[in-house]
Amino acid sequence: MYRPVIRLLLTCPLRVGLLLCSLVLFVPNSLGQDAAISGSERPNVIIIFIDDMGFGDVGFNGATGPKTPHLDQMAREGMQFRDFYVGCAVCSGSRTALMTGTHYQRLNMAAVLFPNSNKGLHPDEVTIADMLLDAGYATKCVGKWHLGHLPPCLPTYQGFQSYFGIPYSNDMWIDPANRLADDIVLREGVTLEQLRAGEKQKNQVPLMRDEEVIEYPVDQSTITKRYTEEAIRFIRQHRDEPFFLYLPHTMVHLPLAVSDAFKNRTGKLIWDAIEEVDWSVGEILGELRRAGLDERTLVIFTSDNGAAVGSSLPLRAKKGSVYDGGIREPTVMRWPGRIPAGTVCREVAASIDVLPTLAKLCRAELPQRPIDGHNIWSLMSGAKGATSPHQTYCLTHGPGTVRSGKWKYYPWPEGQSGRKADRSARDHNQGDRPSVQLYDTVADIGETRNVANEHPGVVQRLQAAWEAHNKELSANRRPAADLIRPKDALSPSRPGTPGRRSNSNVAPLDWATVEPGKTYPSSSVANLVKQPFTLTCKLSGDLASGVVVAHGGTLTGYSMYLHDGQLTFAVRQSGDTIRRVSLPLRPASDWTIVASVTPTAIRLKVNDNRAEVWQGDGRLLRHPAEDLSIAFDSKMPVDPKGPTRRFDGTIKSIRFQID
Repeated sequence: MYRPVIRLLLTCPLRVGLLLCSLVLFVPNSLGQDAAISGSERPNVIIIFIDDMGFGDVGFNGATGPKTPHLDQMAREGMQFRDFYVGCAVCSGSRTALMTGTHYQRLNMAAVLFPNSNKGLHPDEVTIADMLLDAGYATKCVGKWHLGHLPPCLPTYQGFQSYFGIPYSNDMWIDPANRLADDIVLREGVTLEQLRAGEKQKNQVPLMRDEEVIEYPVDQSTITKRYTEEAIRFIRQHRDEPFFLYLPHTMVHLPLAVSDAFKNRTGKLIWDAIEEVDWSVGEILGELRRAGLDERTLVIFTSDNGAAVGSSLPLRAKKGSVYDGGIREPTVMRWPGRIPAGTVCREVAASIDVLPTLAKLCRAELPQRPIDGHNIWSLMSGAKGATSPHQTYCLTHGPGTVRSGKWKYYPWPEGQSGRKADRSARDHNQGDRPSVQLYDTVADIGETRNVANEHPGVVQRLQAAWEAHNKELSANRRPAADLIRPKDALSPSRPGTPGRRSNSNVAPLDWATVEPGKTYPSSSVANLVKQPFTLTCKLSGDLASGVVVAHGGTLTGYSMYLHDGQLTFAVRQSGDTIRRVSLPLRPASDWTIVASVTPTAIRLKVNDNRAEVWQGDGRLLRHPAEDLSIAFDSKMPVDPKGPTRRFDGTIKSIRFQID
């Protein structure tokens, strides 16, 4: 596992532009400057993230084709953000930015992942779900994930207690490594033999629950309706506790599909799909009102990028472009009594700001690793004189762009000019354009008049910010994760822990076969999120010391070790929260050790006469990302106070059980 970056280096800039960009990059959470939140109740949080919905696809932004009465009502009851930017002009990069508060390039994520991709979001990164789960929230993802479709990158490895949805874009295909549920529903004449053959069929995608495929190919005409029903069930189940629901809809991405109730309503399939998404929003808001949760729930609605089929007007360009039509999204935030109704925010805000803002509102801990977002509660609450925390918002997707106040700047990457620059523009759906562009987005929302020659000082300042941003980003990248793809093709689930589903697409670990000095994939161990478990070991050896077993690393996990005549069982629940129980080892020919984690205690017992108990919930809040190691710790230690040496005694047996 990779050690978190915990220091930020502030250097004295030589130019004002560098200073401005440094402030944006290195001060991600100006919590103390925001308006106070009255009352002590933390909000429930619902994020509705539409796929490929453009700025001009909603009534509150002037749409004249599709009817969006529920979104328009949401806008009247909340705050519109007219200058809200996502972190990428296409799918995976945008979702990375939202979920982590961090530019996707910093995390080495691809702009778009595919079923044959080998990388995904590293589970060591802290998502909104990780953060809120640690803070005591129930968490669920319903919809399109697209940050890695195999362990250790699935939603259930990223802070979500449960998942229901399509793991990537609906125009893709199924990966032969996906794991099938025993009761999978096969449609359109597909057989298990065809699945095992791994035949690539575009537009035929799987529906997953947690880590298993439950339907293939999914009936896309029912997907918006089924997502909505699943979301409402979650709200009802958790109405008496704080919850976080992430609802990234599959629609209105191509291929478009709608349920029978919305077919042929408007004469255009894209408008039908938009109206069904609007209906879904109405159902969610209606459930909140019926459940008495309306004033206790923050709902954020936005899109992952600009329109592919619909309208991004009056903005320029569409999906894939870093002109505003590709990255400036229709956005509403609603929290009755806290966010002023019927208001409009015209300050620059971004999807990377959602995580640090929720940390403030939900009294959760920010990630230790540097992020790029800022707390924008002062904007959301309508605080007098509140301004954007982004003096410059740099986005490096494609040729890149910088937004600063009313200005939108388009630099070329260093060393590009003339025909080479024009070719790069065409490759990124930008069209032919001059080497430098500057637009006044207040006077010219459609970015039609390039005023770069009229404002050389602005160009110089934003070019300096752009260069500083790219230099810092390149110097501080963090790794993506490798997807775990077994050698065998698609296969039905194998038996795991009785009564529980395994969390992996590889065979569940047989603990009776583990050997000292070897490691085993974390994904082969049953899902440990909020699960009680018992570890039983039989050891021998005079004055034995060292690590007996370790599973996890610097973010979460457990380990057992002997040091200075003491036996210790350590459970790292998250970050620096480590629970330890220890016992002295009395001389004996061998020791039978039982360590257990429960909702009320961590217990340690040696032979039959001694036991030590730590009172409190010791269960893990996320599944360990690092491999299981026997008789040593293969990478970063779970417990920094423990020994680093291998166990020099004899491990006669190890048994593990989820209770």
